[in-house]
Amino acid sequence: MAVHFERVLRTLALAAGVVLIVLMLFTVADVILRYVFNAPFRSVLEFTEFSMALIVFLAMPYTAWVGGHIAVDVFERWLNRPSLWFLPSFLAILGGVLFAVMGYRTIVETLATFDQVSNLLRWPHYPFRFTVAFGSILFAIVLFIDAFRSFHRPPARES
Repeated sequence: MAVHFERVLRTLALAAGVVLIVLMLFTVADVILRYVFNAPFRSVLEFTEFSMALIVFLAMPYTAWVGGHIAVDVFERWLNRPSLWFLPSFLAILGGVLFAVMGYRTIVETLATFDQVSNLLRWPHYPFRFTVAFGSILFAIVLFIDAFRSFHRPPARES
């Protein structure tokens, strides 16, 4: 089961990579058209905004699954104690609840504004908002799984 879940997350991350490559090519073409021919694309900002929503929320769950997010251990000296063994699980649950609520609220907002479109491209907002909701909920699931895993790890020994 975990292998299939990881495969789904990896596929979504690869899709985010494809969107990133398309965004890069679009930006390069826009720069060339702007400075060589004085004829830039219209709506570059909208395209970039929509692309960034896809890139971030399709890649975020897989990045968390493989532990790829940046972690800064500012308080490690004080928090790395056996008596605080529950803290990683607690923080993962807290983050999971936050992203689950965010996903739910995004779905509610999307359904309330389903017919909204962008100004220049006239693209509907709902596919991108649903992607944000889907990515948020998947990220919440990953955080809950991480909380379960860290809860069952033996506590570190104090040195």
